[in-house]
Amino acid sequence: MKHIFKHTITFLLIFSMLLGSGATAAYAAGGPAVHGDAAIIYCETTDEIIWGKNADEERNPASMTKLLTCLIAIENLDLDQEVEVTQECTEVIPTKIWLQAGEKVTVRDLLHAALLESANDAAMALAVATSGSVKDFAKKMNSRAKKIGCTNTKFVNPSGLYGKGQHSTAHDMALIAAEAFDNRTLKTIAATAEYTIGKTNKSEARVLENGNLLLKGGEMDLPTGTIKVKKYDGVFGGKTGTTEEAVATMVAGINHEGLELYAVIMGSTMKERYPDMKKLLEYAKENVCPYEVFKKGDLFEEARLTHGATNKVAGVASVSGIINLPEGASPALVTTNVVYDEDLKAPIKEGDRLGKVEIYLADEKVREVRLKAANDVEEGWFLSPYGITNIQTILICGGAAVILLLFITVLTLRSINKKKAKRRRQQRIMEQARRELEREQSMKQRGWPY
Repeated sequence: MKHIFKHTITFLLIFSMLLGSGATAAYAAGGPAVHGDAAIIYCETTDEIIWGKNADEERNPASMTKLLTCLIAIENLDLDQEVEVTQECTEVIPTKIWLQAGEKVTVRDLLHAALLESANDAAMALAVATSGSVKDFAKKMNSRAKKIGCTNTKFVNPSGLYGKGQHSTAHDMALIAAEAFDNRTLKTIAATAEYTIGKTNKSEARVLENGNLLLKGGEMDLPTGTIKVKKYDGVFGGKTGTTEEAVATMVAGINHEGLELYAVIMGSTMKERYPDMKKLLEYAKENVCPYEVFKKGDLFEEARLTHGATNKVAGVASVSGIINLPEGASPALVTTNVVYDEDLKAPIKEGDRLGKVEIYLADEKVREVRLKAANDVEEGWFLSPYGITNIQTILICGGAAVILLLFITVLTLRSINKKKAKRRRQQRIMEQARRELEREQSMKQRGWPY
């Protein structure tokens, strides 16, 4: 009996695993028919995977790597800082903008070169300027990738050129792209169609064109012929990559009715890369159902605070609360929960973070939106540390003043009444003494013995 039970449990476990693997395969097969052997569609707004194909398998990220390189450079360098190019940076293989040893170029220009032209020499220059060496910069890259949430990624150089041990996954690259494009500077640069690096101490001006053809459309010459790519509305940025073996990769971001979506294709070909990406983006738009729970700027319940002229401040949504509501799901399943930061204290400026509003679908939290202050709250008076407003302080002080005045008035009246009573007693005594004196004088005049 014991053996039968054991075998039954084993069978059920194997069966459930088979079902699970079958579901995964069906999930991938049921999506877009892409040529690339790894892909993902990721909704950054709600942190959910819309569709995936071998999304957690290791692949060469190629020049998509430069998104993380540029993000780290932006976070650590001044955009107008001049970088002196080292000899090492000029020795990388193309693609590059042919930087010269000793050439002085701004960080801003190097970022445009790395993101638009995918220049390997520019990526190297940014890495050396940030960390002093490629090795130390790679450590910073891996640390930042872990912080982002990547679980199967390792970088050994900033350009994406082949390096022993360097790998990532479609899933991790989607996370890196989402983090990178959350940076306004990087997002603006990546969306630039054309940029000119002015004349330097070693070179004439350079004109850069964005290699992401989805932004503006264009043509690309391949050994097999020229391919034409149309502009794709809604794409706000992306990054292409190609290995030395001509294996193509790409990530692109699109805003669809308030949902920020990222598509990654890896292991594709130069010819099929853009068709693959368009299939992913189309599938993404067709398989999400944006639902607006609340609008940007909507007011929520007031938060309590101390040290302020008032003891409450209204919270407003920093962005619209849009979620992906599964088809057929009722909006009645959507609820919100406001969570304010602890120990809020004045002064507070309009726009300062106050807390967050959590959005739940049934019992599952699907999104958080930052709540910010709807107005300024100035520092309050001496009672404000106890949560007492300036108006309440005026009322309290006014009430105390009235009570004190009444008390003084009572004491004054009592004092006056005591003095009056004392004077009346003295007058009675004096009157009585006068009468006694007159009586004695009258008796003496009459000769009365008594």
